[in-house]
Amino acid sequence: MEDLLIQPTLDYYERYIHRGPYQTGGGLGWQNLRDRIQNDNAACLQLLRMSFAAFTELCNILSQNYGLQPTQNVSVEESVAMFLRVCGHNEVQRDIGLRFGRNQETVKRKFGEVLRATELLAFDYIKTPTMQELRRIPQHLQADRRYWPFFSGFVGAMDGTHVCVKVKHELQAMYWSRHDRTSFNVMAICDMNILFTYVWNGAPGSCHDTRVLSLAQDGDPEFPLPPGDKYYVVDSGYPNKQGFLAPYRSSRNRVVRYHLSQFNNGPPPMNKEELYNRSHASLRSIIERTFGVWKKKWRILRDDPRYGLEVQKRVIIATMGLHNFIRVSNFSDTDFFEDFSEVHTENEQNDSNEQDEAEREDRPYMANIRDNIADMLWDNRNNRF
Repeated sequence: MEDLLIQPTLDYYERYIHRGPYQTGGGLGWQNLRDRIQNDNAACLQLLRMSFAAFTELCNILSQNYGLQPTQNVSVEESVAMFLRVCGHNEVQRDIGLRFGRNQETVKRKFGEVLRATELLAFDYIKTPTMQELRRIPQHLQADRRYWPFFSGFVGAMDGTHVCVKVKHELQAMYWSRHDRTSFNVMAICDMNILFTYVWNGAPGSCHDTRVLSLAQDGDPEFPLPPGDKYYVVDSGYPNKQGFLAPYRSSRNRVVRYHLSQFNNGPPPMNKEELYNRSHASLRSIIERTFGVWKKKWRILRDDPRYGLEVQKRVIIATMGLHNFIRVSNFSDTDFFEDFSEVHTENEQNDSNEQDEAEREDRPYMANIRDNIADMLWDNRNNRF
């Protein structure tokens, strides 16, 4: 009787109801950390993954606009700092409690409160473009002679990336990715300002990029499909169909280079297809740079996963919202100036069957646009990068 009723009841009480012992040093860890980040902006960027000005503004916005409130013993600033430590450094909540002088129950509760508030922030800061906005010519594009007027239909770059996640044993096969780990395949679109503009979040890691795109288009009535001759630049994992401009691919009888490193470490483009591919890869590298900054800041996305499906899915959106918040706010942040243009290992994923599938879906309309761009670039090949 004790094994069946009493002990499980006691275990449940200890795990979910009983509050941990009060920490006598409560708040002292935050006071020490606050003194450090106020006087050393580089330390703040390292410890909290953003500048002190950005941190202060974030706390104000979460409090005023998204319902994050202080409690008797824990301020909004301390709650946000604990959350940023978890996401930025993938620290376990027990270690956060020791660092801040709080018990683990307090850290868990505050993590959930800040996660809810940052999710709401993300919904406002990740703005899906309207049809009217998709018809406009991006100012950054028009000002860049490397791409204008050749890629005049460009409205963004799209790609997928893998984010670690912890799943139950029976679901591991579904979420097992080509990187030999369980993950989400997250598809995102970004603009030339390194801002996420659309996210399809939560596809299992076993899904190919083409499949994730189909899920997004079929499952989201607000998917921002470009109008007319507008398009997203995509890698060879996606079909070259209307709204999506892919590179030329190699065939059995012909090698066509694509990645920038192949041109930087080798001879210049040999024909119009390779010249087009070099320009296309350079323009599409904005999504690789965006993913690079995002994953560098938030180590929870790439280290050993500590959270299950639902929490990690929410963390993905929350950190993307924080990424856009920092970028839009124009606070000084050196992470956004690093070069991630050579990061393409995740894109070299397509086996022959996947490539054949993408090729079968190829559309003459986009093939003509691609050929026209290649002809214009070849006629103007004196342009230099």
